[in-house]
Amino acid sequence: MQGAQKLTPLDASFLHLETPRTHMHIGGVAIFEPSPLGTGRALYDGLATAIGPRLDLMPRYRQKLAFVPLSLDTPVWVDDPDFDMSNHLVRAALPKPGGDRELQDLIGRVFSRQLDRRRPLWEIYIVEGLQEGRWALLTKSHHAMVDGISNLELATILLDVEPEPGAQPFGVSRWEARESPTGMGLLINSLRERVTRPARVLSAARAVAGQPRRLANALRDTASGLASMAEHMGAAKSAINGKTGPARAYGYSRFPLDDFRFIKGVFGGTINDTVLAAVAGGLRHFLIARGVDPDDEQQALQALCPVSIRDTSERTALGNRLAMLLVKLPIGEADPERRIAAVRTTVDALKARKQAVGADFLLNLAGFAPSTLHAMVARASLRQIAFNLIVTNVPGPQFPLYCQGAKLVEVFPIAFLYDGQELAIAIFSYSGTLNFGYLVDAQGVPDVDVFAQCVEEGLRELVEAARSASGEHGPALRSLTGRKASPRRKAVTAGKSGASPAGGATAAKSAPARPNASPARATATRSSTASKPRASKGSSPKRRSA
Repeated sequence: MQGAQKLTPLDASFLHLETPRTHMHIGGVAIFEPSPLGTGRALYDGLATAIGPRLDLMPRYRQKLAFVPLSLDTPVWVDDPDFDMSNHLVRAALPKPGGDRELQDLIGRVFSRQLDRRRPLWEIYIVEGLQEGRWALLTKSHHAMVDGISNLELATILLDVEPEPGAQPFGVSRWEARESPTGMGLLINSLRERVTRPARVLSAARAVAGQPRRLANALRDTASGLASMAEHMGAAKSAINGKTGPARAYGYSRFPLDDFRFIKGVFGGTINDTVLAAVAGGLRHFLIARGVDPDDEQQALQALCPVSIRDTSERTALGNRLAMLLVKLPIGEADPERRIAAVRTTVDALKARKQAVGADFLLNLAGFAPSTLHAMVARASLRQIAFNLIVTNVPGPQFPLYCQGAKLVEVFPIAFLYDGQELAIAIFSYSGTLNFGYLVDAQGVPDVDVFAQCVEEGLRELVEAARSASGEHGPALRSLTGRKASPRRKAVTAGKSGASPAGGATAAKSAPARPNASPARATATRSSTASKPRASKGSSPKRRSA
């Protein structure tokens, strides 16, 4: 329809799944060296001037939602005639000393608030007051609008590969809002489309029927994928699941990408297999720290791993091009070498059974229903195809980027929480680093710093196991900031019965108090907003108001 673009079934599902307690926005924080533009108003005006023309390449960032009367169809995107950059580009400053803790506290507050659906669904915070004169861009976009890959493509347009921006093909913005259809126009168009849809479906079916081999392969792959998904119905509740509240907290870990490459080179598989094995090891330590036996099959954890199916022709296209894998994490495996082997076997089997095809089929099937039924299907499907947490890995550029002359130092991704979940992990690689971001429910997981330490211990185990298996020294065991790795905490290294697993150690069953020394973070440096040991489920950490 002229002046309107309909949301895909997957995009619309993120709107339907949003509640006052579950916010469906994603983002990241990019930290830069001091800007040649200066600080304060000069920095804001310079960035606003640079961003405006570049949005012409991505019209979605000037579009808002319009809803079909009676919810007879999915919403559409329409141009916002009242678009004002100042509603979306916001200034913020950290209190002293402007370290990791202060930045993460700000992220927790910003991601505790929903986006305003009356406007385009994105915000960028220009954050000043970081140590060493650095500053940051904190991005926040609704998942109905972007996925992790398209969010990355936005960054490639906003950022430059050279310190000096030089002559760019952006020029001056020539954007003018197109006239939006009325509610009655949207309703008539939806009814007209529903009348013609059966004919279009029949035409497509005839075309496919003319290629029987292709049809047979598609049906086989879809059936195999649906059968694989059926095996994962009804994941058990766990220590990282509960009633999701509206408040968020955030922490992160820094890792050298070479560590993951070294482990992959020794044990095989992919970088993503190594990521999942490190997460599984971290979850094992974390559960033990909470007094939960990870060897109990009832505590098995399933991770939802989004898989991008976006190709190079869709670089600047927004919306979501995702399929899903449900991966059972081997948290009951104490030996790190067997743990990564179990991950590799599981993921290879899921790919062979086309599980991602099955998930994509279900999501597209929902698109044939009216908006109200689509919302019901999305929520019901989420309850049936149960999982305990999201683990999403987005590849980034392995060369330096710049924003108006300021070098990008590091990036940390931010995921989102589905209803009933208290932990989500996002991973992003950039210029030789692989950074993990942990978004948690602030009440359910007030000890996000402990979880970060546990994941760092999980990767340390894998590095040591790879060194032992290869007989090589492997990467230098160091932190990215050059600090000497701390001795391991007893809470993370003591086994359940005093025994430690091959290649590494497990965590003590009692919740660890925050020590001066962190676990042996041979490869990581970590910081987070939480500063206290694990609190009870009913308590909430003290936080500053936004």
